[in-house]
Amino acid sequence: MFKPEDLRKCKDVLQSLCQDHGPVGLWTFNEAGKLTEPWNLNQTSFVALKALDRLLPEVFKCYMMMQEELEQQQEEAEEVHTKEVELSAARKRIIELQDELLRCKNEQLQSLQSTVKSSVEDSVKAGIKSYSDACAVKSSKSRPTIPTATVKTLVKTIVEEEDRSKCVVIFGLPEEKEEGEEELSSTVEELLQEIGEKPRVCVSRIGLRSKNTSGSRPRPVKVTVGSSVAASQILAKARFLSQSKKNSRVYISPDRSPEERSEHRTLIQALKDIRLKEPSKKHYISGGKIVSA
Repeated sequence: MFKPEDLRKCKDVLQSLCQDHGPVGLWTFNEAGKLTEPWNLNQTSFVALKALDRLLPEVFKCYMMMQEELEQQQEEAEEVHTKEVELSAARKRIIELQDELLRCKNEQLQSLQSTVKSSVEDSVKAGIKSYSDACAVKSSKSRPTIPTATVKTLVKTIVEEEDRSKCVVIFGLPEEKEEGEEELSSTVEELLQEIGEKPRVCVSRIGLRSKNTSGSRPRPVKVTVGSSVAASQILAKARFLSQSKKNSRVYISPDRSPEERSEHRTLIQALKDIRLKEPSKKHYISGGKIVSA
């Protein structure tokens, strides 16, 4: 690829050759790149110029080619510059569009926030007004009074239910003639260990001891544990006692209220009756109801 300085060097060479073989300005090129012959030439100069005349067309051709390529390079450089200017303008326009898009988004977000805030404020005000109106209506009416006796009964019932939720009752546990609290507590702990439970217990027999203990049933044992959760775990594992060799006739039940005990006795009697009527099926109590399978 030719450069401007190459073109200048070629031009200088041509001028130097012409100056060496004649007066300045005497030698010129025609359209074909041939030297025009001067008027005053001796034979030697003319022979030399003829030799030079055969060389100069090639040099002139190279000169013209270099000039054309240089002009083409200049055009390409101008085109590249134009493309760079257009690209810079396009980038600038893209940045402007991005800024405008961000501005529009911010305006939309602010508008949405304002709308939501206004809607929430209106809803809160409406809710507060409705609540105030309801309170005013309620306060204007006479409130019914609950008798003190009823309140005491309710509190007592709740306390009793809470206490019973921490207790279980063991039936069928053998009763020794001279049985102390420590011996009974130890027996109950051994029984609970068979089903994988080791809670801290407080035990006592329910009811009065019979004078004739030889053929009487053992009294139930009320067991109090630390929480209702511990009591529920014992009841959930109580069925495993049927697999025990020593305590297979012992069973554990919840600590029921007198009303619940009455309902349970009725349910047990109904279970016995249905077992007599349909001995081929399996009958059991689940969820306070008799289930047959």
